[in-house]
Order: sequence, then C-alpha cells, then structure tokens
Amino acid sequence: MKAPDLIDEQSAELLGFPWLRTALAPVSAYGARRFAELRPYRLGEERAAQDRAREVASIAGTLAPERVGASRATLASLPDVAAVVARATMDDLLDDPDFFELAQLCDGVERLEGVANAATRSVAATLAPGRREGGAFYLADAFDPTLAGARIALRDVQAELDAARGRERAEAARALERDEIAGDEFIVMRADLHGGPPPGVRVQREAATYLLCTLEYGAASLAALERREAAVAAVAAAEENVRRRLSSAMRESAGGLAAANDALARLDETLAAVRFTQRYGCTAAEIVAESALAIDQARFPPLEDELERAGRRFVPVTVQLDAPAVLTGPNMGGKSVAMQTCGFIALAAAFGLPVPAAHARVALFDQIAWLGVGREERPTGLLSSFAAELMALNGVLERRAQRPAIFVDEFARTTSPAEGIALAVALLERLREAGACGLAATHLPGIAEAAGVRHFAVRSYVIAEVDGDEQVSGDAIALAESLGMDERFVAAAYRALKGTTWTR
Repeated sequence: MKAPDLIDEQSAELLGFPWLRTALAPVSAYGARRFAELRPYRLGEERAAQDRAREVASIAGTLAPERVGASRATLASLPDVAAVVARATMDDLLDDPDFFELAQLCDGVERLEGVANAATRSVAATLAPGRREGGAFYLADAFDPTLAGARIALRDVQAELDAARGRERAEAARALERDEIAGDEFIVMRADLHGGPPPGVRVQREAATYLLCTLEYGAASLAALERREAAVAAVAAAEENVRRRLSSAMRESAGGLAAANDALARLDETLAAVRFTQRYGCTAAEIVAESALAIDQARFPPLEDELERAGRRFVPVTVQLDAPAVLTGPNMGGKSVAMQTCGFIALAAAFGLPVPAAHARVALFDQIAWLGVGREERPTGLLSSFAAELMALNGVLERRAQRPAIFVDEFARTTSPAEGIALAVALLERLREAGACGLAATHLPGIAEAAGVRHFAVRSYVIAEVDGDEQVSGDAIALAESLGMDERFVAAAYRALKGTTWTR
C-alpha cells in the first residue's frame, strides 16, 4: 500500500498513513503481495472508488465479525503455493512437499467463499489418494498399480535379504558360542575366542581386551542384496512416474490455481478492509468530482485508539470544506486533531475505503500535504527552522496539483506576528487560486478576513463557523481551568481578557 504521488512521507506520518497501512495489512502471502502494489484511486476514478467503498461497507454490514475473524484465520494458515504453481506451469517435476502444500491449499479454499474453482477441486481429487489423517501427504500405492507392485516386490526381496542375513548371524553366533548376534557390527571379547574369528566375521578394530567385528555378506545375502537394489530402483522409477503424472495434472490446473491465488489475494485485502470498517464504525463516503471535504461526526482512529486505552473518549469532528479555510482556537483545543481527522478521511477515501464518520462527502485529491507544526523538516547549513518551513511550502506548491488538500498548522509561527499574518494570507490566497481544499490553523488575527476565506473556530473541542474574524473567546482560559489551574488564576485571566483588543 503506497501513495508516493499522493502524499509525502512527513505528511503521511502526521495524517496516520502508517497506522492505516498496519490496520489494513493482510494475513496471507497472497494478500501481502497484492497489498504491496495497492495504489490510491486517481482523479476521474471517483465511480470506482465509490463502488469499492460501498462493496466493503456492504460486506461489513452483512458478515458477522466472527466470520471475518474465522476467514482471516484460514487465510493465515494457507501455504504459499505461488512458486509451486509457477514451477508446474514450466512443467517442472514436483515433489511430495509440493503436493502436500497444494492439497492444503485446496482444503483451505473450500472453507472460503468465492475462492474454490474447478481447478482446485480437480487438484484436491487428484491428490486425494495420498492424503493422510492430520493433513499429511504420502505417495500412496493407490496412485498407480505399477507402484503398488514394485513396493510389494521390494518388501518380498527385503524379507529374503533379512532371512539370509538372519541365517548368517545365527551361524556366526554358533561359531562364537553366543546366543545371538544383533546387527552387522558387534564386539567379541578376546577371552572368548579360541583361535581366530570364524568365517564371515571380519575384524574392524582391535583393542587390548576386545575386537570390533562385522558380519560379512555371504553368497545368499549378496544375491538378495542385489535383488533388493534392483527393487529399490524399480520403486524409485515408479514413484517418479507417479510424480511426473501428478505434476502434469498440476500443470493442466495451473491456470485455475493461479486464479484461486488471485482470489485469495483479493479476499484477504477485502476482509482486512471489512475488519477495519467494523472495528471503527466506518461508512462509505460519497466520492465527488469537485474539491470537497465535508465530514460529519468523523474520528481519527490512531488517536481514538490511544484515548480508548487511556479510558478517554474522542470528540468527533464535523466540518464542511470546499476551499481553504482558517481554523482558530486555543492550544490543546483540538485544531491539529481536527485537521488530522480531515486528512485521514481524505486518505481513506482515496483508497476506496469506508471512512470513520457518520457521513462524508469527499473528493479524490491528487495531493494531500501537511505544513507547519509536526512536520519533520530539519534545518540544514545556515537555514533556520523558518527557512526550512518555507522550503517545504515551496515544494508543496511546486507540485501544481489539480485538486490538492492542504493542512497548515501554525505556519510562519516563528517570525514576527505582522509578517506571519502577511505570509499566511499569501498562502491562503495561493491555495484558493489553486482550487485547494483544507484548513490553516493559526493564533494570528485577521487572516480569514484578509484572505477572503471562511473562518472556523474550535470551542470546547467542537468546530463551528464564526462571522468575521473573532479571536477573543476565552476558550484557552476554559481549557486551562479544565486542566486544573486554580480558581484565582482563572478569574484573573478572565478579568484581563475583558480589556483585551486585537489590532492588525
């Protein structure tokens, strides 16, 4: 899942793209390969993005989360047979582990809706004689009468060899006056020998008190051994013939197997999106062909997860944008989170995903960018942090995107207020000319009116449009009070606020 042409790395971090990528990660090798190539929808593909989001939302609304989890568990358990299928296509000779994995795959796809096909069922039937309890695979006699006969012949000649060797061990045991000789290698104590070792017993190594001996093959056992080697070769040839025949059958089914692999990849990707949709109460956004970002009761899941773990609640964001606008409010009042929520919704919609909102009307953007606070633009050489911020801005504007979504957090905050206002106004005018959609959060006064854009304010974590360029609201003092500042401090702040005036 990549979006290098849509969003730069720093903006992606701030808008939760790495988190989204993790949340949507497939569980199978098939899904992982497809996911790695996933790209956002482009301008002009609004219908396709809309259809994909509706498809995912529909599945999420009809498929129980337990079934989603069970299907993902099955997907995670499937072997990756892509290489085996490729080898079968090239008419390579497959081996028992390959047939085992193919049989496992065919078993698994039968438990997944819409994946099994004629090829997977044919492969399962072809390999069925070799299936064993617990899912193991064995090149069974049932595959070929010739193989069965060769194995019977091998067992018979092995019995002959065992009998011949048994007689030779018994003769040697009698000569050594022992009850038995177990195996072909044994120890004889020197004290038990009367003369040299008997015929057929050869000394391998001598020690002071014993001899390490082996039992040589006699004429009967040598003849049986020769027949056994021939029987082993016959079994190997019969097994290779069976493997070749099975490999040929796999080659004939390779196209259907590849289609099943593709279906597994699509299913894995879809179920990951369905799980995301169910977990975060997402809905299919209305995807439009004009610059728009209208969201109702929207959430930013990366932060929502953090707050949930801390026992706190995320306050949903509602805002309607069709052009750049100014966003004001106190520190920690929710400006940055509101912009992150907007950016996250735009990203999710770009990939044809349902979005975490009660309702959303969103365009496909060809650039999503974040400027200002949080962006990891590090000064280099003689450049100040403000100069680095300007260079980042220049890089964003140079893209000349057809439909950009830009979020600006406290731009030009490190320069003088007068020049900061002037630069922010110039930026908003440029964004408006470019047909951009987005928000510019600021503490500086007069920007919305001077740039001729709408003005939104965050009050008690709720976004509302305000008339004119109202700046003195007391929200920051209210926030200080909610964070535990004492009553005397808060009262003094409110008294001072009454006499405050803003000038440009």
